[in-house]
Amino acid sequence: MFVRKIKGYWVLVHSMRVNGKGIQRTKYIGKKLPPQKELEALKKEFKAELNGNRYKYFSAEDIKQIEGKKRAHAEETRKQGTAEREKNLKEFMVRFTYDSSKLSGIQITLRQTSLILKDGIVPKGFKNLKTVKELENHEKGVVAITKYKGTLNPGFIKKLHRILFAGVDNEIAGKLRSELQRNVKIAGTPYTPPKWGEIEKELKEFFKWYQKDTKGLHPLELAALVHARIISLQPFLDGNSRVSRLLMNWVLWKKKYPLVDIEIEDLENYYNALDHYQIEHNEEPFVQYIKKKYLKTNTE
Repeated sequence: MFVRKIKGYWVLVHSMRVNGKGIQRTKYIGKKLPPQKELEALKKEFKAELNGNRYKYFSAEDIKQIEGKKRAHAEETRKQGTAEREKNLKEFMVRFTYDSSKLSGIQITLRQTSLILKDGIVPKGFKNLKTVKELENHEKGVVAITKYKGTLNPGFIKKLHRILFAGVDNEIAGKLRSELQRNVKIAGTPYTPPKWGEIEKELKEFFKWYQKDTKGLHPLELAALVHARIISLQPFLDGNSRVSRLLMNWVLWKKKYPLVDIEIEDLENYYNALDHYQIEHNEEPFVQYIKKKYLKTNTE
């Protein structure tokens, strides 16, 4: 396999024999030759494609299980009436809101979450009205990802953050760290997010990646990597993990796959998978982690 420039564009070229005849397969790179590390990754991806592995991290058996889960979910949904579908989505919202809120450090129980969101009741003796608002806002965030028909863009990400923090912290709601000129630290990890002055550039790179370099990804791979990249960029002063999990599920909802919840009980495994991405710059463990959570999803 080698690199060649054709009509002003760099391409990867691989020579092979098919039915006794020598042929060449090519893969577009772009107008500029990438750094060596990125080039080696492209070669690895191209080789996998030539060997019949369509997706970056999922095997044929993975795809069989993932698509089987999707078909079972679609079949079960078709059998349900409108009221039952809404009931099941509400049940997911409650558990997802509870887990996502707990993962973000909000002190709440599953029973309290259910009372607030399903019954509209503030539990007796529960005095933290800010937490009530945060739960209600997160539920609105879930509704927002099921209604949004546009593309992934800065406006949509800021909209989700604005929904989460409306009435909770209006000074930061929908505002990037670059606008607030504030840095953040993540407790319990040596990983350091980009400084506020780098956020605009990093987000441009993220959207460039999303628009140009994700065509060969399975939707579940894409959802996992959108999650990992946004939570690692920490574009906002607070709420980044909740935004990233909402965006992950927006990708899945858009492609008609079951939504994924990361239970608070699995916190350590979740953080370990993120460490591989953030510290070791290895995407695959996090993608495989999200795959496991997806396959455990209850489709009923």
